[in-house]
Amino acid sequence: MSDHEQLVTRSEALAAAIARRDVTAVRSFLAAGFVQRSAGADGVGADTFLGNIDKIPGEILSITVQQLTVDVAGDGALVTGVQHAQLRVDGELVDDHRPFVDWFVREAGEWRVRAAVDVE
Repeated sequence: MSDHEQLVTRSEALAAAIARRDVTAVRSFLAAGFVQRSAGADGVGADTFLGNIDKIPGEILSITVQQLTVDVAGDGALVTGVQHAQLRVDGELVDDHRPFVDWFVREAGEWRVRAAVDVE
């Protein structure tokens, strides 16, 4: 499987693990020193990021990634796309599309996310 295919597969599997709120699986996708950033906010580490998954409101119906682009440079890769989440919150369907940027690094032979950036 090419690096591009591996990164697409890993991105899709990460989204599915978040949808299941499976923080053990999500942790396995994170590189040492992982940081999540949002514009204008301080970065958070893996423990806070994983804790925030449990705080997603309502029932997560699905999370998928769309419009993925992958740029590989040696042992690093930039993956951009749109996260599509569907949730049921207080009986209402929430349909959320959110652009994202993930920086993957090859660690212990696997592609893992070193930095995740939410784009509002």
